[in-house]
Amino acid sequence: MSATVNGTQAPPYDGIREGSAELALRRYDWTGERLMKEARKIVNDYCRANIPYLALHRRDELTDFVIEKALLASMRFDPDKPTKKYGQNGGKHFDSWICDEMWNRCIDWLRSKAEGNGDRRYSNDNRIFLAGDTLDDEPDPDLEGKFISERKLVRWQKAAKLVGMTMEEWIPVTLDKAARRIEKTKAAA
Repeated sequence: MSATVNGTQAPPYDGIREGSAELALRRYDWTGERLMKEARKIVNDYCRANIPYLALHRRDELTDFVIEKALLASMRFDPDKPTKKYGQNGGKHFDSWICDEMWNRCIDWLRSKAEGNGDRRYSNDNRIFLAGDTLDDEPDPDLEGKFISERKLVRWQKAAKLVGMTMEEWIPVTLDKAARRIEKTKAAA
């Protein structure tokens, strides 16, 4: 439901008002400038420890992402909120809590496919490839399909090379072995 202010219709309230993040930061003696400095420091530390090959413009994108998420997080901090494990808000002061939030958002950004990265736990494509990757690690375009990720295809090609076979020879042999194993398991049950 929207309200009328000075004869004009105000937009509906979505839970966030202009300046509310600034007010939340001020409540804990933080400024936007301090938040930006801390975000840059955390992003640089995270990149140095985990992704040192990340280009400078991508670090800036990560910093922007972290700042945005930190502003949203600052509005939900409640010093009196009890948690199951640590008591009052994890026993943390706002300073350490917001820095932990920013560090965790670095991890989220690195795993997010929407940012051009990918979550390696689930074999998502669009990850950043290192400059040291060789051309023989590229997937074979003839075998590439929607159900096969590049990561799996490269892994299979490496396995075929290890046993001295081409992919055309290796695939039927491997599938035959898997089919025999499944038939034995099904027959035994």
